[in-house]
Amino acid sequence: MRAFIFALPLVFSACYLNERGISSTYYNDCKAYYDAAGVYHEGCEPNIIEFSDAKKLVNAKKTAAQQELERANQEREKDEAAIDKLEEDFEKEEEQARKRATRAAKEATRDGELANKKEEQDNQETKDFGE
Repeated sequence: MRAFIFALPLVFSACYLNERGISSTYYNDCKAYYDAAGVYHEGCEPNIIEFSDAKKLVNAKKTAAQQELERANQEREKDEAAIDKLEEDFEKEEEQARKRATRAAKEATRDGELANKKEEQDNQETKDFGE
């Protein structure tokens, strides 16, 4: 571990920070020229690490993270829609069950009233027959 700590400054002692990135030379070795059409060009030696490449990498990571966030939001919206649909179906089934229970209670009451009327009629007939 100590050897690594002591070797680290030696490795980076030959690296310099310039306008375009990190290179092995202190100054940018860029040659500027105009072509025959009058367009300006700049030819530079490549750096060890280019800031433009690092920015592209960071932006690509942000874009990937944004895409993942959008995908997660879409999945969440789908899940919420499915839950809402299930809740609506459950409410409909509950309403139908209440209606069936109410209908069954009314039929039971009606059957009970009919049975009472029939019993009263039988009692009345028995009374009339007995007199």
